[in-house]
Amino acid sequence: MTKLSIVLISKNQAWNMDRLIESVLVGTEGVSSSEVVLVDSASTDETVEKASCYPISVLRLRAEQRLTPAAGRYIGYKHTQGELILFLDSDMELQPGWLEKALQILSDRPDIAAITGQVVDLPKAAGPEDKLPLATGDANTITNIPYGGGVAMYRRSVLEQVGTFNPYLYSDEEPDLCIRIRHAGYHIARLQYPIVYHYSDPAEKWTTLVARWRRRLYLGAGQNLRYHLGSDLFWPYLKERGYGLVPALGLGAGLISLLWSIKSGQKAWFGLWSLLLACVIIGDAIRKRSLYRTIASLLERLLIVDGSIRGFLLKPLEIDSYPIEVDTIG
Repeated sequence: MTKLSIVLISKNQAWNMDRLIESVLVGTEGVSSSEVVLVDSASTDETVEKASCYPISVLRLRAEQRLTPAAGRYIGYKHTQGELILFLDSDMELQPGWLEKALQILSDRPDIAAITGQVVDLPKAAGPEDKLPLATGDANTITNIPYGGGVAMYRRSVLEQVGTFNPYLYSDEEPDLCIRIRHAGYHIARLQYPIVYHYSDPAEKWTTLVARWRRRLYLGAGQNLRYHLGSDLFWPYLKERGYGLVPALGLGAGLISLLWSIKSGQKAWFGLWSLLLACVIIGDAIRKRSLYRTIASLLERLLIVDGSIRGFLLKPLEIDSYPIEVDTIG
């Protein structure tokens, strides 16, 4: 059996293909047996053409399938054989040294089901001159964490036990899987050593938030609540990932106070709610020392509420019903 499978998840990321794949090929040179598979979500740029120039397998999902990062992970799991599976998004660059350390930890610690490392965020336009020296002072220190994030290495045996990624989720697929893993008694660990450079737009930019909303990336929490409704995982998931609950309750209180004020002719209740909202916004702006960041945070919470509601209303589909047929390139 193959020791390690590396699954790369891509959609229209030709701009980073060379850097990503070359870093992975260098990183796996010392691994006894490995395979690299790129799962592409019907890219319309040169992602597939660039990836095909390297000694890796390239699988392309079809446009009629539900195309999500979770689907790429699911297909990658189904089409690989490794005892361990490292999933990376295609806006990343694997860092030398992490893989060897992580493999040793998993060999020594059977209680750890998944491991990640320090993610170093950089702008998309960053070049070699923008990469600061990475801190590796506590390189062998590991910390228990709740979720693996967009880049993590998993034991296949544990995924077979608790279930793999849900391909129908538009987002929040990693927290969903990691909650199931922890519920089964395993640990998620982070090695205090850089695992990747992550090239992305600033998370707090309004354009980034709106782009995520358009890509339906706020639906996952609501979808997971619907999937886990009636199961032992519903309350643990709600407790950890129910970010939309408090804002939804606040908006609900505002709507009720508005309707009551209209019905009764007394504006005091809606006025009180408006005053409390203003105090929260002002207090947050003072704490963050930025009105822009506060407004961006408020916008994000509204988008989370919207996504959580719409995601919950989506009909859950059986994971095994997701079509695993793909186009093999090259």
